[in-house]
Amino acid sequence: MRKAGAALAITVLLVSSQSARAADTGVIFQISTRSPASWKVAVHNVRNLERATGIAGNHIEIVVFSRASRMLLKGSPVAPNLDVLHASGVAIETCEAGLRKAGVEPSKILPFVHYVASGVAEIVRRERQGWAYVRP
Repeated sequence: MRKAGAALAITVLLVSSQSARAADTGVIFQISTRSPASWKVAVHNVRNLERATGIAGNHIEIVVFSRASRMLLKGSPVAPNLDVLHASGVAIETCEAGLRKAGVEPSKILPFVHYVASGVAEIVRRERQGWAYVRP
């Protein structure tokens, strides 16, 4: 009987630790193009992911690289779509070095965009945490 109780306890611990880990993982998207059509595909992918899997927006990140940072400007053609994603909890981030390289002033970027020191490092960090990586 003690063995059965111990086995049950171990099973409960494993299941709960897997559930906790699943709750902490998510999906990180990389966008490195200024093409509005490519951004439209990426936004569509995020929305489909939310609907098909139930993954909450707060477990989805979009990391924007280099010259693609220009698409994060207030008034860009994709700004309305980014507003919708942000409202659902999706984190939108850009690489500080990429902003400098693109010659973009942070004051002109949408106010909800987060800055990371390195987009590549952010992707690596999330993958190490078990997040999936998508590059539409």
